[in-house]
Amino acid sequence: MSTKLILSFSLCLMVLSCSAQLLPWQKGQRSRPHHGHQQFQHQCDIQRLTASEPSRRVRSEAGVTEIWDHDTPEFQCAGFVAIRVVIQPGGLLLPSYSNAPYITFVEQGRGVQGVVVPGCPETFQSGSEFEYPRSERGRHSRQSESEESSPGDQRYRQSESEESSRGDQSSRQSESEESSPGDQHQKIFRIREGDVIPSPAGVVQWTHNNGDNDLISITLYDANSFQNQLDENVRNFFLAGQSKQSREDRRSQRQTREEGSDRQSRESDDDEALLEANVLSGFQDEILQEIFPNVDQETISKLRGETDQRGFIVQARDLKLRVPEEYEEELQRERGDRKRGGSGGSNGLEQAFCNLKFKQNVNRPSRADVFNPRAGRINTVNSNNLPILEFIQLSAQHVVLYKNAILGPRWNLNAHSALYVTRGEGRVQVVGDEGRSVFDDNVQRGQILVVPQGFAVVLKAGNEGLEWVELKNDDNAITSPIAGKTSVLRAIPVEVLANSYDISTKEAFRLKNGRQEVEVFRPFQSRDEKQRERFSRV
Repeated sequence: MSTKLILSFSLCLMVLSCSAQLLPWQKGQRSRPHHGHQQFQHQCDIQRLTASEPSRRVRSEAGVTEIWDHDTPEFQCAGFVAIRVVIQPGGLLLPSYSNAPYITFVEQGRGVQGVVVPGCPETFQSGSEFEYPRSERGRHSRQSESEESSPGDQRYRQSESEESSRGDQSSRQSESEESSPGDQHQKIFRIREGDVIPSPAGVVQWTHNNGDNDLISITLYDANSFQNQLDENVRNFFLAGQSKQSREDRRSQRQTREEGSDRQSRESDDDEALLEANVLSGFQDEILQEIFPNVDQETISKLRGETDQRGFIVQARDLKLRVPEEYEEELQRERGDRKRGGSGGSNGLEQAFCNLKFKQNVNRPSRADVFNPRAGRINTVNSNNLPILEFIQLSAQHVVLYKNAILGPRWNLNAHSALYVTRGEGRVQVVGDEGRSVFDDNVQRGQILVVPQGFAVVLKAGNEGLEWVELKNDDNAITSPIAGKTSVLRAIPVEVLANSYDISTKEAFRLKNGRQEVEVFRPFQSRDEKQRERFSRV
């Protein structure tokens, strides 16, 4: 009896230990950290906003990393750090993790993304082709036949034919030989333009550009997140590579900055924290040799990156990754759920986090949350359609405005937002809590405009339209429009509006019901323009 109690107690300890390792991002923690929101709250006294472009470029062998100046009042208020990464064809952004969660939007190109979550199993193999269960082969046979056959596919079909002609015993033996482990690793998936990719703090990610054009992405870090236990600075910890500058050059530049202005020194130190060094370079050779006893001294030196000056985006050689298609990913996830559920060995933690999706595309018109055929559309990704966002308290919105269309005015109830323009140009007006304009200017592709919580913003597209992505520091950011069918004015009684603005009830009714659209408005048309449009349709 005592033995059973001891075993039960040990099992409970194992479950609690796994819980702590697999779920370090608790769902209920929604408050900003003590070193973020409260200590730096005075920095949200915004007098003027600026639409800015990157202030620093760091070149690597196969790409460029561009960093925004995050020492401005609006970036400090929101706790945002923004970088843009350009990966050339064949380039590899080396594996790294950060002390703060972040969210990435793929602006251009396509590639392969890898994610390494601590405590999750290596469920992918690169040494063998993807294998369907027997019950699923018929369902996917038509799709498989339409794809180009590879030598691996031919070997698989030949092996399947041979298995069917043998007995059950030889069939099981053949399947065992085919499923022998090759190179096992955690999940990888395809990425393309419009994908949103989140990452909790401490999770390793890497990116490979396997396309023909540059892969461009914008990443927003939340330095004020509860997951950041350091200070207001964001730090990237690379597991490979080295800055193109030598250590002596960095020391010399650091000494020069210490003799210069405080602001310049602080900005450069923050940038170095984003792109400075490989964490393995700080360990001594003898320690690394004990940890990795099967490698030689040359490999140890390369682990430390002692002579590596390629930067953190390198040109990959002979990188051939077997990446499952989307339908294969879903099927593999289903198989994993059935396997764990049927074996009785699952505690639910792998299904709760390890199987979560790490991407969602916001560039599909068919999935628009708001659509106006004459004005544009809005696609939103939040914790409702990408549950991992609940762990990192971030979300995104992609907005497309047609020629001269208007979005807003509206404000964020519970989040700051960073607007990054991806196409076109247009005019933006932002009004702060003092009732005066803090921004009234044109924006264009490549610029970021940070809009603090509660500040009202309106955007009007130019003649070429306007597209942007909004990255927000809440997993379910809520906006409140001032005009339109779902607006705050629409929800207020006419008599209250009439007394509030000292107008007649007739004018108040017209004010309340003048726009029947939702958030995205077509441009104003005069009576003559409306008649010409009506005749053109006829």
